Amino acid sequence: MSKSVALRVVYFLAFCCTGAWVPKLYDFCSSAQLSETQSAFILSITPIMMFAVQPLYGYLSDKLGHKKTLLVSALIASISFLGFLYGHGFYAWVAVTLIASMFYNTLQPVLDTLALLAVKENPNVSYGSFRFYGAAGFGFAAVVTGQLIDAIGISAIFMVSSGSMFLAFCFSFFLADERHEKNTVQTYSNVWSVIKNPALLLLLFCVFLISLGSTAIWNFYSDYLKEKGATDSLVGYSLFFQGLCELPLFYFSSRIIFRFGLKTALLVTVTAMAARMILYYFIKTPAAVFPVELLHGISWSLFWVVCVEYVNKLSDEHWLATAQSLLYAAYYGVGAIVGNYWTTSLKSHDISIAQVFLINGCLVALVAVAAALFVKKPVAAIP
Repeated sequence: MSKSVALRVVYFLAFCCTGAWVPKLYDFCSSAQLSETQSAFILSITPIMMFAVQPLYGYLSDKLGHKKTLLVSALIASISFLGFLYGHGFYAWVAVTLIASMFYNTLQPVLDTLALLAVKENPNVSYGSFRFYGAAGFGFAAVVTGQLIDAIGISAIFMVSSGSMFLAFCFSFFLADERHEKNTVQTYSNVWSVIKNPALLLLLFCVFLISLGSTAIWNFYSDYLKEKGATDSLVGYSLFFQGLCELPLFYFSSRIIFRFGLKTALLVTVTAMAARMILYYFIKTPAAVFPVELLHGISWSLFWVVCVEYVNKLSDEHWLATAQSLLYAAYYGVGAIVGNYWTTSLKSHDISIAQVFLINGCLVALVAVAAALFVKKPVAAIP
């Protein structure tokens, strides 16, 4: 198996894991009759670990090798997900989520780094063409998991997550061994130059605010549809449809960015996210969500490719994993932490998820205006 094919397979399997457990974790907490505060705490563990350990993992991956990082993380994450099947009670699930999140979080930024390095080696491929397979994996797992939940219960999300992670571990062996040369010039001072880049910091701040507003889609979407009367199977089909909408945008993302430029593409995607959440507010029946999900590819897939490419342009090539880890820490880390508590706080005041989407959609619209005024077109960092 070629390393390019292996990377696509690992992308597919890693996002199978994501599609299985991330959208349904709140449902798991609800089925376990945890309080809103306890549920918010468990939902926040993954982003807290993303924020706390991801930049360190990115640094270690740059120094020690991306393949080694993938192998270790995928294996331990696979074993950790089984802990949800055997642990019982709030404190046991907190411990399991801590361990699983610590290693699960490592995979996606390292995969993105490997994809960016593959693009440097072969200009005929693009980052979006690799990430395409992640979207396919997410959609596939969403449908399969929805059916399994209806058949055997909510614990199915962890069975699928564990199995897909173990397969990702197996296929990671087919990735090429890296010729990781030690560079004595690259020190912590060089890492600090990545962190203090003002253009990068401004972009990450905007990403944080967008994450704060859009996190409700990732963690409370199932709850939102069930407010409208949806079944778990329908939620699964809706998530699968989201995955379908991602595919063309990932596949053609490089052409879109080349045609319109990174900044214009960023503004379009953020505006689409704001419109999408505002439209959620007006939906009355669960089936009506499908036309709105046509915006998912623009508001998420193209948005994420733009962010990855933006960070890539602004970063020293020696510290790609470090810089990408900061992006993940901003979106999946601190943004998701604040977004989770923001959403659960609103819910505790008897505000529906539909109303939360309206409020957050207005917030993201303001971010789009601010980005238009202050975010500059990217200028590549000088190694």
